[in-house]
Amino acid sequence: MSAPVTPSRKRGRAEEEEDLPPAKRELGQDEGAGAGGTASAPTAVEGEGQASLRAREAARKDEEFWLEDGTVILVARDVEFRVYKGLLSSLSPVFKALFAECQTLRRVSVDEQQTLSCPVVPVSDSPEDLRHLLRVCFTKRLGRLYDERHPSYHEISAAIRLGDKYKITELYSQSLEYLKRHFPSTLDGWLALKRYGPPGWDDFEEIGVVNLARHTGELSLLPSALIACICAQSTSDPGGKDKGIGHGFAREDGSREHLSADDLTLCFDGKTNLRTATIAAVLRTFKPAASAECRGAPRPRACEDALRGVLLGLEGTLDVLLGGDPFAGYEEFVDSDRLGLCKACKEMVRKRSYKERKDIWDRLPELLDVDVPGWRA
Repeated sequence: MSAPVTPSRKRGRAEEEEDLPPAKRELGQDEGAGAGGTASAPTAVEGEGQASLRAREAARKDEEFWLEDGTVILVARDVEFRVYKGLLSSLSPVFKALFAECQTLRRVSVDEQQTLSCPVVPVSDSPEDLRHLLRVCFTKRLGRLYDERHPSYHEISAAIRLGDKYKITELYSQSLEYLKRHFPSTLDGWLALKRYGPPGWDDFEEIGVVNLARHTGELSLLPSALIACICAQSTSDPGGKDKGIGHGFAREDGSREHLSADDLTLCFDGKTNLRTATIAAVLRTFKPAASAECRGAPRPRACEDALRGVLLGLEGTLDVLLGGDPFAGYEEFVDSDRLGLCKACKEMVRKRSYKERKDIWDRLPELLDVDVPGWRA
């Protein structure tokens, strides 16, 4: 039920803005002393109200979510959000419980004639994360959030963390499924990607996906997220500040998100294991043995010589083999039109390449030293 709306009257500034628990508001009557009496000494409850007032004087209203007809005030650090209690309660059992337990109210204006007793609820979230959450809660398409757009990393991170915290199931599940599409658990899913991570994400934000996988226990995200971290190139920005998986990336509130020391070690060790496996797979792919259906002229020796030539030329592609996508097809570093193979041997190389890459993919938990239940299922 909404808090009662009461007629406004003239009050001093401190009285207009003071946060008081419900019991004090009912008993104090706001006039101080009764007729012919004297004001009583401040009580502990009144002191708490003054402390809340001092804290609020340092806070600021959010520009996007300070709704003049809002019925609850959420306080995230030094930012206040006035929104609809009924809407949030209908979406989140956690918010509903927080509002029911709230002991601090604030009189806020509804219009020139009326005021509203509005619960004031502090939360531990950053203002940026809470703003992302509120945008989703106020959308009319909660059931189809990402059908027509690609969210930023910060939006997805807030949706998963706060969706989990506040038990907003639809938001949490849709956001997790979005991550799984872009950090897949199958080789075919990986090969269908055009880049590491979703469109529009900044460099190294895959670090956050590793952390989200740990946070949620969705370990199927880990292998592809770790691969994306391993393949991320360390560079320097124009200002000279080093960037890379060891430095993390900036969050919207100015803090930096990093891999844990354990996961950073997994990346360094996993890179060596993964590159070793990749190079061995390439050597097997171009093993100079012709297909049983080889139609090379004048005999299979021609195709075998062509395969041997590819192996001898791999030295010139070490930068791709050591720094590129470990699951890229051989076409990334060998011109298939100039292989000099017959049709049967070309098909043999294509099948070898896929099989070798699939074998590495299936071994990813072992190569990266992570436990991913059901990875090969």
